Amino acid sequence: MSYTPPSVEIDTIVAAACLLAAISLLLLWRHHRQRRELATLHRMLSHEREQRTLADQALADTRKQVHHLSTSQQSLRDAERRRIARDLHDDLGQQLLALSMDTRALAGRHPDLSGPLTQFDQRIELAGRSMRSIVRDLQVEALESGLQGAVQQQVEQFSRLSGIPCRLDAEPAAFLNGPGNGVERVVYRVLQESLSNIVRHAQASEVCVGICRQQHSLSLTVRDNGVGLPQPPAARGSGLRGIAQRVAEAGGRFDIASSPGFGTALTMSFPIQ
Repeated sequence: MSYTPPSVEIDTIVAAACLLAAISLLLLWRHHRQRRELATLHRMLSHEREQRTLADQALADTRKQVHHLSTSQQSLRDAERRRIARDLHDDLGQQLLALSMDTRALAGRHPDLSGPLTQFDQRIELAGRSMRSIVRDLQVEALESGLQGAVQQQVEQFSRLSGIPCRLDAEPAAFLNGPGNGVERVVYRVLQESLSNIVRHAQASEVCVGICRQQHSLSLTVRDNGVGLPQPPAARGSGLRGIAQRVAEAGGRFDIASSPGFGTALTMSFPIQ
């Protein structure tokens, strides 16, 4: 049996203890470093969350300001429309009426000119009808009875004048308390322009108007079974650009779904209070 001196055993024990101590210190240092890194990462994440919250709040404030400005501009435009409509009705309307009366009086004094003067008077009457139609389009008197009545009237008028069946799908709850924020005017004008576009371009035999209300939004969908929109999108007319502009000014969203030969669906969503 070999003999190990006590000093060697002591040295081995001390070396092992030193190694364990070094390993413990190393593990403690790594743990401390990881905690510092985690704390730094947590501070960075907290800072990022704060910055994101501030950015979201700034974006929300900007949207409110844009919407308020758009509402003010819409009110100014509506006031200008009413002024123009009033001037057309009072001034041009009176001039056309006087011209018609003079024409009839002239035809009575000159029976040999009654034929041409009658045709001239008929053209004056057509001009008066066109003027009255323009006045109706400029005014928003239909909204005095509420959005529901205005939309129903617009749908019925479209069917009567165009001969194209038009169905309104909307629950009464969609109109309760009114959308507010001037959205009624925008919805009415957008519907008016959408139906006019169908008459001019769609060659449709059926139209459906849908209105749906959620907690913070009001959606309007105008769908037809016509020829669809031309491709590429750049070929689309000014009517759709006007609709898109109105929707954007109201802080809304405008989507188009269309394929040549398969009709078109316009969907507009407006924020409401």
